[in-house]
Formats: sequence, structure tokens, C-alpha cells
Amino acid sequence: MTLPLILRRLAICLLASVTALHAAGLAPLVAGHITFVDGVVTVTNAAQSARAVQLGDPVYVGDHIQTQAQSHIYLRMVDNAFVSLRPSSELTISTYEFDKDQPQSSRIRLDLQQGTSRAVSGKGGQAAKHQYRFNTPLAAIGLRGTDYTVVADADKTRVSVTQGGVIVSPFGAGCSSVDLGPCLTPLARELTANMPNAFIEVTPNQAPRVMSGTLAQAAPATPVTVRADAAVGAVDDPAKRASLQLSIDRTETKAAVVVAAAEVSKVLSTPDLTPTPVVQQRSALAQWGRWSALIEQIPAGSPSLSTVFARLPDFQIVGANDSVALAYPGSASTSLPDQGRVQFSLVAAEAYVKDGSQFTAAGVKSGQLMIDFGLSNFSTQLAVVTSPNHIETVQAQGTVDAYGRMQSTAALSNSNVGGIVLNKGQEATYLFDKTLSLGSTLSGAAQWFR
Repeated sequence: MTLPLILRRLAICLLASVTALHAAGLAPLVAGHITFVDGVVTVTNAAQSARAVQLGDPVYVGDHIQTQAQSHIYLRMVDNAFVSLRPSSELTISTYEFDKDQPQSSRIRLDLQQGTSRAVSGKGGQAAKHQYRFNTPLAAIGLRGTDYTVVADADKTRVSVTQGGVIVSPFGAGCSSVDLGPCLTPLARELTANMPNAFIEVTPNQAPRVMSGTLAQAAPATPVTVRADAAVGAVDDPAKRASLQLSIDRTETKAAVVVAAAEVSKVLSTPDLTPTPVVQQRSALAQWGRWSALIEQIPAGSPSLSTVFARLPDFQIVGANDSVALAYPGSASTSLPDQGRVQFSLVAAEAYVKDGSQFTAAGVKSGQLMIDFGLSNFSTQLAVVTSPNHIETVQAQGTVDAYGRMQSTAALSNSNVGGIVLNKGQEATYLFDKTLSLGSTLSGAAQWFR
């Protein structure tokens, strides 16, 4: 028997073993990965075993996720869906079966026991709306292809829609919590993004009502201060957490440099490698802020995370890297043009090299960004001066999904790039990071206008 044949049969046996374990319930299915975690978050598996979590960790079918006060977690699911949990929330990933070759056969169920969650459907939910369900203690939520927010506890469920639509029905005759898909009962109510100043409210023993206003007006969000330990997971030492919190509170930006967009290249090409934040004359929706550890070492630069996130109403976090985190207002529309190939202009950027715990400023000299809205993809390149005699190239190609989220494709890129396209395709902002020699990393943010 030849070696290739042996390897092939071994691979088939391994695949069969994994499949058998999944079928027997012994090997949990990966449902997604953590893209942002801030504060104290506990994940408990179906066997009631709790574990600590950090950025990049997988989450599995059967996992119960709980956020403590002032804590957040963001998940990217296997079908590219997005799920976030805000402070004091609990959610169980009850079912998440996705086949990329047959997305219409996907089976998805999420159960929010309490708190606030935002969900953006992925390929599985969009292709198999008849088998997608988001439950609360009182109601079943089905899809019309959507981006929605749910606030729930034992006494009340409220649902708002940013894009697409939902069907909300109270549990009862014809609507069970263990089923999949929307409940099409006489009590079901539908809400779409065409009603931006409305939400559905479900309370016990009453038919759902479509209410005027927003969820923020109905139930003000708990104030949140983003901490510097968010990118690497929770910190258990209370004294350390208090120190980190105090550090962020103290390190506000001291000055901002206002430069016209036409002068950006001149500013970024200066021999002084200290990054100079460029505040463009056109107001950008997406904004980034720096971790306190970076501000303590290099005071000049963009504002702190707490400053930036505090001024963004109902902020939605796009992602984070070693130096900065990116967010945008929750009310911002992420609808995009359905065609057109657009060259964007770089209007603001900053970058840093991190070696161990030490940061060094880098300078973004120039850049290019092309987005093809018809093909839903992008390509970008940045020239970053990391030392007086060296320029590092950040190069990436990737996809832009229906909700404006940018994500590089590893096989086509030398760096990881992730961001958001907003304002009907008029602006794009992304974070980037790249591993350099000897284990150091280059990271930062870049903002573009068309």
C-alpha cells in the first residue's frame, strides 16, 4: 500500500471519527469565535464546566455565555453572523449547524435568558430563515434577513430592527421555544427597518405591541467604560482592574491636530515618526481610541477608548488590535451601493510597533484602498515607516459583506485587516495588524473617504 493511499484512508477515518463524536454529542461543534471581550465574561459548556475566555477563543454549541456588569463580548459565528452581548446578559448557543455548501439546510437557535444582545444574520440565517430562531423568556424571534437588537428579562422583551425585519410572537399555542423558524401565529407581529423609530414589546398575557420610540429611550443603556484589558480578556485581580480603570480615566488626549485632507500626505511623510492624528473636515462616523498602556508610553495620538466610546451613542465595536479599538454609532446605516468600483483617499491614520509591552510610534506614509461594491470585495495597501531607513508594507485583499463589514482573506494578504464601511459607502475605516521579525507586531488604524 502506497503512502498517499495510507494517508488518504487515515484522513477518512479521522473525519469519520470526528463526525461520530459530534453525532454522539462527545465533541461540541464550533459555533464561532470571540472577536472582542471586555471585562468579566464566563462561558459554561453543556457539561456545566466553566472556562475563562479571551480574544480569538472558539465558542461551541451548548455554551452558556454570561457577562457581568460593565462587560461586553462580541462573536463572529461560523457563517459570518455577528452576535454581541452587553453588560449583565446571558445567552445560550443552543443550536448552530452551518454547511457552507448547503447553507439552506442550516439550523440555528440562540436563547437570550436576560440582558441585551445585537445580532446580524450570516449566510446560514439568510439562507435558512425557516430554521433560524432567537428566543427570549417570553417570545420567539424569526428572521426576514436582518440586523436587530433584543432587550429581555423574565417580565419583558423588546426588539428593534436596524436592517431587514423580524417576526415576533409570544410563546403559547402554536409557538414553542424548542422549535426553529418564526412562529406564524395570530399574535405574531412584524417589524422592519422601514419603521426606524419603533420597537416591538412583549409582556406576559398580552399581545405584542408595536411601540413608538427607540430602545435607548425605553430603557437607557447602562453606562459603560471600556477598560484597557479588553483585548486580552478579563483580569481577575481586583487591584489590577482598579489600576487599569484609573489609568484610562486619567489619560485623556491633550491636543488634536486639525489638517485639511489635501495636506495629509505631507503630514504623514514627515521624518518625525510620532503619529499625528488627522481630523478631517468631513465628519467621520467610525472612530478609534487607544488603550491606556499605549497612551502612558506615547501621550500624543488619538483619544483614549473611554473618550471615544463615550461620545458614540449606542456604540457598536468593530474590533480591536494591540494599539486601538474601533467603534461606530449604533444608529448609523450600513447600507451600501450595489455596484461601482471606487478608489478611496486616505484621510487619517496612525500606527505603532509593539515589542513585548513596549510601543514605538510608526508613520503611515501613503496608502490605497479600492472597494468593488458589485463584487463585494476590497484591496488595500499602506506604506508604514517603522524606522528612519525601513518601510513596512501592509497589504490585504478581502470581502465586504452586506452590512459593510470588511475582513481580509488570509491567503491573499500579508496582514490582518478588519473594518467597517459606512455613510452609504462614502467612508471606510479599518484596523490592521501584522507580525514583524523577532515577534514584534505592527498595528494601527486607517480612515478613508471617497
